[in-house]
Amino acid sequence: MKKLAVLLVLMLAPAFAQSLQVSLGSPFGINAGVRLPLIPFLLDGRAYAGLNFFSSGGTSFGGGVDALVSIPLTDVYAGAGLFLGTGNALSLVNTGTVGARGIIGTYLNVGLPLVGIFVEAYPTFYFRPTSAFGLGGAVGVNVGF
Repeated sequence: MKKLAVLLVLMLAPAFAQSLQVSLGSPFGINAGVRLPLIPFLLDGRAYAGLNFFSSGGTSFGGGVDALVSIPLTDVYAGAGLFLGTGNALSLVNTGTVGARGIIGTYLNVGLPLVGIFVEAYPTFYFRPTSAFGLGGAVGVNVGF
């Protein structure tokens, strides 16, 4: 029953998504996901999955969820999220497989309709294998609907 519920959520998420996102960077190298409006123009949710070719134990997979608050009248957003992976996440200071992260990001003005380029920075706290603090970042493409 759990597998059916997960499959149903994965199939329906793009129908409710306001955009699809692909990024390169933390936490799992190549990340792809959907961004969903929770409270229009204020609070968004994001679910993503990632693939890390640079993990010390070989290729690792992971995913996570974020809650993002838009700062009115700007292209800046901030939030927090949780992630879980089969191997180490990418980070500048420490590594781990499970953690929480803060998010600060902005969209760059590229002038393309329905396409946005974003840059994000992540202060990260890892829970496993040991408690540690790390720093991460990503650059990505957002395709809106």
